[in-house]
Amino acid sequence: MTRLLATLWLASIPFNLAFADDLMEIYQLAAQNDPEYKISDINQLAASEIKSQSIAQMLPNVGFTAGSARNRLNNAKTSFLGSGLQHYWDSSLAVNLTQPVFNWGHWVQLDQADNKIAQAEAQFQAKQQNLMTRTVEAYFNILAAQDNLEFIIAEKKSIEKQLEQAKQRFDVGIIAITDVYEAQAGFDRAKAAQIEAENLLDNSKEALREIIGDNPAHLKTLQPTIPLNAPVPEDISAWANTAESNNFSIVAQFNQAEYVRKTIDLQQSKHMPTVDIVAQYRQQDNGNQFGFRGDNESFGLQFNLPLYEGGGTVSRTRQAQYEYESAKEELTKVKRSVIREVKDAYRGMLSSIDQVKALDSTTKSAELAVEAAEAGFEVGTRTMVDVLAIQRNLYKAKSDYARSRYDYLINGVKLKQAAGSLSELDLLQINQYLQN
Repeated sequence: MTRLLATLWLASIPFNLAFADDLMEIYQLAAQNDPEYKISDINQLAASEIKSQSIAQMLPNVGFTAGSARNRLNNAKTSFLGSGLQHYWDSSLAVNLTQPVFNWGHWVQLDQADNKIAQAEAQFQAKQQNLMTRTVEAYFNILAAQDNLEFIIAEKKSIEKQLEQAKQRFDVGIIAITDVYEAQAGFDRAKAAQIEAENLLDNSKEALREIIGDNPAHLKTLQPTIPLNAPVPEDISAWANTAESNNFSIVAQFNQAEYVRKTIDLQQSKHMPTVDIVAQYRQQDNGNQFGFRGDNESFGLQFNLPLYEGGGTVSRTRQAQYEYESAKEELTKVKRSVIREVKDAYRGMLSSIDQVKALDSTTKSAELAVEAAEAGFEVGTRTMVDVLAIQRNLYKAKSDYARSRYDYLINGVKLKQAAGSLSELDLLQINQYLQN
C-alpha cells in the first residue's frame, strides 16, 4: 500500500518537481530509515512465528537414538554368563514417535498465539501512525523555525536601519542620545535573538535527521492560504468513542490482557491429564556370549495425570491471576490516555483555527501600528522605545501566525492518529498545501 501511494504521488506531479523535498518524500525516507518503525516491523514478523510453534506442539514428534558401548565384565562366579573376564560391545538404535492426543495446554497456547500476533500487528500499525505524526511534526517544526529566523532577521534589519537614522538625527541635534541607546539596545537584542533562532533551527533539523537518517535539505513551504476545516464530525464525544474502538494502542493492550487471561487457563491445564500415542522400533545387539541380538516394536497410549507438584501449579495460577488484574489496569490506563490525547487534539485543532484567524487580524493591525508609530516618531509624538516595542509586536505576531497554521495541521494529524484513522492519504492531502 505504501509503495502504491508513493507511485501514484510521484506520477501526479510534474517531472521537474518529482524529487523535491516535500512532506511525502520525507515520509518515504522515514519509512525506510526510522529505527523505531523498523523494529516494530521486525517484531511483527517475529510474532507471526508463534502460531507455527503452537501448531508444532500438536504434531508428531519423531526422534532417533543410537549408541554403542565397550563393556568389561569380570564374573567371579560360574553362571550361564560364564565366568572370568570378558570384553564385548553393546550397540542399539531406536526410532521413537510421540503423537499428542489430548493436551489442553496446547490448545490454550494456540489460542494465545492469535492474541500475540494481533498485538504485534496493532503495535506495528500504531508505530506506523506514530511515524507519520512524528514526521509531520518534525517537518513543520523546521518550517516554523525557518519562519521565526526569517522574521527575526527582518526585525534586526529594520532596527539596524532605525539605528543609523537615529545616529544621523542625533548628529544634527534632532533627537536625544537616549533614542540612539534604545535603538542600539534593540539591535543587540535582535542579534542575540537571531543566534537563538539559528540554534533552534539546527535542533529542529537534527530532530528530523534522527527520523530519516540524513540531513534534510530545502523543504517545501506552506502556501499562504490553506483551508481551515473543523473536525468531521464536529463532536468530541464521537471522536472519543471512535478512538476507544479503533486506536491501535488500545487494540494492542487489549490483546495483551487477553493473552495474560488465557495464561490462567494454561496454568490450570497442568492439573489435567494428558494422553499421547507412543510408538518405538528398537534394534539391539549385546555382544557377550549369551547376549540378545534382534529388534522389537511397541505401540500404545500413554496417560499422564499430575497428582502433586509441591504447590507450584497453584502458585503459578495465582501469579497469572494477579498479572491479569495488572493487565486490565494497564488497559484502563491506555484507554484514558488515548481519550485525553484525542480530546486534546480535537480542542487543539479548533483552537488553532481560531488562533489563525485572530493572529491574521493581529498581524494586519500590527503592520498599521508600526506605520503609525514610525510616522509619530518622525514628528516627535513617539519615542524610539515605542517604535521598537510596536515593531517587536509585529514580528512576534507574524511568527505566532505562522506557528498557528502549522499547529492546525499537526493537531489534525494527532487527532486522526488518536482515533486510529490516520493514513498516508492524510499526508498526501497536507502535501497539496505545500509549495516551492
